[in-house]
Amino acid sequence: MDLDELLARTRQCIPATTTQVADLVASIPDPAAPAPGSPWTLRDFAAHLVVASGWLTDIAQGEPSPIESLDPAYHKPEMARRNADIAETDPVKLSRLLADGVEGFLDATSDVAGATSVIFHGANPFTVAGVAGVLLGEEILHGYDIATALGRPWPIDPGAAALVLAAYAPGFGFISNPETTRGHCAAYGIELRGVGEMTVRFTDGAYGLEEAGGPVDCTISADPVAFLMVGAGRLSRYEAVALGLLSAGGTRPELALAFPDLFLYP
Repeated sequence: MDLDELLARTRQCIPATTTQVADLVASIPDPAAPAPGSPWTLRDFAAHLVVASGWLTDIAQGEPSPIESLDPAYHKPEMARRNADIAETDPVKLSRLLADGVEGFLDATSDVAGATSVIFHGANPFTVAGVAGVLLGEEILHGYDIATALGRPWPIDPGAAALVLAAYAPGFGFISNPETTRGHCAAYGIELRGVGEMTVRFTDGAYGLEEAGGPVDCTISADPVAFLMVGAGRLSRYEAVALGLLSAGGTRPELALAFPDLFLYP
């Protein structure tokens, strides 16, 4: 899909997702409770969503991102510092701040072309459509984090996951792992089941995104939700394979399991 369509479809998806996340945040019984597998509390996750909605709105309006790098060594402590800038601890008030922040983003992008150029984290060139997808991804993934900590279900719509992945795809080069991609040459044909296909090509370690078609070394067929969750570190790649949510083919199928290691998800 073109970037105008991607932006339009993502904007259509954001309001319902925001309502779900805001309702979840408002229901947190103990905001100081730790989230399993994370140094953050549930309040931290809620505060992060509030902060992110603000700076993503600013970026969409043409302000360069204040986040200097996507290197996890910088990004993780920087996010913790920015979470602390939100003093609010009451879950209901945090949910309202989130809803207000996202409404501001939707207002700011109501008459902007999806291909409009912006400066994303690490001074990387991006688009407004991409920024919208990042916002949707923040809500989906951190909604999952909060719901999991509370022991509640968090169903993810495959169509929404596909929109997030379409937004992320041009930016995967921003988070390439310099160690695992050094000198790497391989092409990956990726099929997101029921959604579409794309080709990711590494040429001497440089990331490239292409239209599907042409010879590839490895094919990856994946459920869109599983592909998003594996890439974001919320689902084991081995579990995804065991559940039939991810499969590999091509002349070098062994490359598939190592694909997530080519990136450093912040």
